[in-house]
Amino acid sequence: MAIPITFLMLFVSLMLIITATYYLAMTNISAQGQTLNFSAAKQSMIGLENTVSDVLWSPGASQVYFLNDFGGSFEMMPTAKALRINITDDTFMETIFNSSIGEAVYELASAEPGSSGLYLIGDARLVVNSSASTMTQLGIVTGETSQEIVLSYRPLTSSTIASSSDDKPVNIVRVYVINMNLSQSLSLPSGFYLKAECLSVASSIRAFDISYQISTLRVNAVLDGNQGVVSLPISSGSSGAIIDVEVLVCNVQLQRVEA
Repeated sequence: MAIPITFLMLFVSLMLIITATYYLAMTNISAQGQTLNFSAAKQSMIGLENTVSDVLWSPGASQVYFLNDFGGSFEMMPTAKALRINITDDTFMETIFNSSIGEAVYELASAEPGSSGLYLIGDARLVVNSSASTMTQLGIVTGETSQEIVLSYRPLTSSTIASSSDDKPVNIVRVYVINMNLSQSLSLPSGFYLKAECLSVASSIRAFDISYQISTLRVNAVLDGNQGVVSLPISSGSSGAIIDVEVLVCNVQLQRVEA
């Protein structure tokens, strides 16, 4: 018996609707899964940063953190982030730090529209003063093939007046640097344990005897060719000022360990 044309058309239409509905449902489930992985990866990198922060400035302190697998990959790049710091008041200039400081990168398997340029911790400034809440820069950037969550640290500065010597106020300028360039070079899928250890805190001091009046000292940080500046107040007398510049470097190491 012949199948009525109307019934056949209804059957074909129904199959098309079912197929389209199934495809949309699967696409939605996939998108939701990618969004969940993206959010979980962000929280995982925040957890890693918290682990690193817990050992900073405490030589010998260490903690182990499990970096979960959310479909992406992890890289520790000790030679990344070339940082040069100099101080100047336009009359003199002195380089006080020049080295790579390293960065940790989680390469995401999926992207979230509009996320590039978003900072999970910190902001875009390359150097901050003591009024800033954190040295951490944990942000999302667009890499060569995907979005990446990048963890690095920027220098922090401060200035105080200590005393006076021969009508020259003694100013103490401190520059704090967190250095990860002694870490293990890694490039592998996530889902392993990382150990964060504070190896040492190194201090170097330079004294500058200024024979003229000075009111500010600029700290310039050049990071991968990009420049940031912080101006610090300096107290001086009729004979000038003494500025003791101390650079404090916290050497922290990240390495893979077994459970």
